[in-house]
Amino acid sequence: MNWGNIAGIYNSILLDLKRVEGVKMLALAGRDGFLIGEPANNDMEMLTLMSATMLRAAEKVTNKLEKVSPNRVIVDYEGGKLITAAAGQKALISVLTTKDASIEPIINELERAASRIKEIL
Repeated sequence: MNWGNIAGIYNSILLDLKRVEGVKMLALAGRDGFLIGEPANNDMEMLTLMSATMLRAAEKVTNKLEKVSPNRVIVDYEGGKLITAAAGQKALISVLTTKDASIEPIINELERAASRIKEIL
């Protein structure tokens, strides 16, 4: 399998999300939090590892209480927002936004990208 081509496919899917105004950082990872299709760097790896942990915790709580899974996890902090969405059972996408970003267009594109990645995996 040519991993360079696979990384290129993922990057092309994420390209529209990268272009949404207010997206500061973006990463695709396995559900374990390890990066897919990107060379590891400390900031991106920390983003996806923590995102995977938060998503798992949210899934456990909502499954236990409501018998449903969350669509996404949003952390609102002084510098912006961290939005993490599952891309099927094998991947997740994490987005770090700027402070004043409008999250509706980001979430719309995030959901579209997650759906496309879910189809591939």
